[in-house]
Amino acid sequence: MNQIQSNQFSGYILQGSKFLHGNKMQSGIITIEDKFISSIEVNKANQYIKKNYPVIDLTGFWVLPGIIDLHGDGFERQLFPRPGVNFDMNDTLKIVDKELSINGITTAYLACSYSWEGRIRSPEYAKIFLENLNKYRPSMITNINVQVRYETHLVEKVQELIDLITEYELNYVVFNNHIPDAIEKIQNKPTAFATWANKMSMEKSELANIVNYRLTKENEVSDSLKTLSNFMKSNNIKFGSHDDESIEDRKWFRSFGANICEFPTSILAAKEAYFHNENVIMGAPNLVRGGSHNGNISTLELLKLGYCSILVSDYYYPSLLQSIWYLLDHKICSIENAWALISENPAKALNIDKRGAIKVDNYADLVIINPKTREIEATICNGEIAGVCKSVADRFIKSSNAVS
Repeated sequence: MNQIQSNQFSGYILQGSKFLHGNKMQSGIITIEDKFISSIEVNKANQYIKKNYPVIDLTGFWVLPGIIDLHGDGFERQLFPRPGVNFDMNDTLKIVDKELSINGITTAYLACSYSWEGRIRSPEYAKIFLENLNKYRPSMITNINVQVRYETHLVEKVQELIDLITEYELNYVVFNNHIPDAIEKIQNKPTAFATWANKMSMEKSELANIVNYRLTKENEVSDSLKTLSNFMKSNNIKFGSHDDESIEDRKWFRSFGANICEFPTSILAAKEAYFHNENVIMGAPNLVRGGSHNGNISTLELLKLGYCSILVSDYYYPSLLQSIWYLLDHKICSIENAWALISENPAKALNIDKRGAIKVDNYADLVIINPKTREIEATICNGEIAGVCKSVADRFIKSSNAVS
């Protein structure tokens, strides 16, 4: 995909496509002015176009709401493609930004760890990452945000995290507790533990010592979570938990106000969230690969049960679009309900204003898809062309020349 300028006119018009509006696929005319959708004319043809804007003929294409990805850590591969090897962060953010647009993701939450694991998942690195992201923000072609993944046993860093959330106006946090998993690996899965240590550029003994030290903080976890949760509730910051293993886990995190259940590892934990009207988030790679890469529960199973309300890219951005075709091919749900898993539902879960749906006065965050090839042909973010393939680029250029 390339980028072309769409800001030489104060607005433009999309016509001829099928588009998702009012929870069903319709045809008509969409007018975009500045950053927003200014009008939608359903079942109307060219004669209803009233403004002298470029008219882009998208006959044969679908126009869908921009994808909202609430959890993606694929960017870590760009920053650290090999253990101990890192690249310039500003250059990496440019690459990630383009990768998001190519995959139709107009709003992304990069999962930034705040963990006792250290290195790229340390509080110190989180601070550096946020500083660089803030510097890059004026150049963004998509809406890049941050999800903070807070490890519950990092109790002494709670006030620093609160200060960081305040400074960078962060609005999404999830609680992780990887101590039980770490102990299981140390005792019963030495190869997996060695792989983890290598990923963090550590010796096994170093990582084991860190885990054992964090175990000594167990009695302080509840009070620290209460402090952090009270701050977030008073500032309308959304927060949830990650990798809930049981009903008890979900109930415990809910007791602090964490009402988003991300990647539950058992059906019972997901069911507990669902029956308390809490969003259950699962990975799209799990769905398209036919199961979890590490033996956890199946996204497909939770979708069939009706427990899963949101899909995220996890570690692979292309999986979000791939998941839609999987759901359609296997007749799991309609295009309308499938697309809601990656647009409208995430927007509602985090109270993301004016995004996630094709509506008048919403931001013009759109994905243009060729349903025959199943490829994304263009991504529009805040009314601007974030990425475009030749087939759609030619149509934009033709319409611009006709007006000029």
